[in-house]
Amino acid sequence: MAARRPKPSSSKKAAQTEVHRNRDKSFLAVAERLFATLETFTRYREGNLSLDEITKLLGLPKSTTFRLLSSLDNCGYIEQNKDSGKYSLGSRFFDLANSTLPYQRLISIARPYLQSLMLTFGESVNLGVYDEGMVAHIFSIDSPKPYRVSATIGNRAYLHCTGMGKALAANLPVPLVEEMFLKHGLPQRTKNTLTNLAKLMNELESTRKSGVSHDKQEDVEGVSCFGSALFGADGKVVAAISVSGPAVRIDPQGPAIQSAVRETARRISFALGWVPSEGKSKGE
Repeated sequence: MAARRPKPSSSKKAAQTEVHRNRDKSFLAVAERLFATLETFTRYREGNLSLDEITKLLGLPKSTTFRLLSSLDNCGYIEQNKDSGKYSLGSRFFDLANSTLPYQRLISIARPYLQSLMLTFGESVNLGVYDEGMVAHIFSIDSPKPYRVSATIGNRAYLHCTGMGKALAANLPVPLVEEMFLKHGLPQRTKNTLTNLAKLMNELESTRKSGVSHDKQEDVEGVSCFGSALFGADGKVVAAISVSGPAVRIDPQGPAIQSAVRETARRISFALGWVPSEGKSKGE
């Protein structure tokens, strides 16, 4: 007859239960803080936050916040910019959740290029995406000049009369573009707005070949804008950028701005994984 194992005493069982309970509590507390740290970034579209900013948002001791960020950094979910010291969501996070945060990575990649573009010309720069037949502003950097053009994040604008809108439309499937023009119409925003569909489609074809669009005071009187499309790893258009400002300042710099916008769009597209077709580059 096999010998029976002695049953643990009630005091020993209570101690074991307490240990397991404490472990569970400890694990849940750490997990909660890790997810809270990640969620801090998802609430801010720009995504670059300093240690002090994250510490304040989390309401935790600075040393604790630093350890959380270091752990997430080691796992690839957070990345620290070596120059600014600020943190942003890492590539592993986007691999895990790229379908739920479509703009965070795009903005994070495009921001330094757009900042450089703004500093070069001193005019406002914008980033927009296609949204149900219109262009939605998702990021912008305003000109430091007192008289400037400012965009409101989240606002949508027409494709047919804006720099970013034309850049997007020029690189979308023609049937889709024509369908959206029929849906939203071609309203006469200013006296310069092109409302003839055939002429507009010809202009979009020219835009596709040159790689740069031009809003010639077509959306807002007195405002001029140059735009260019961004492409992803699959070769499809994912967004557009633009430089906009008072026509009296933008138009005299037209050739220089066109060249810079086109080149900036190419660099951002490369950073997004875009590879030009063999023997042909965007804008050629």
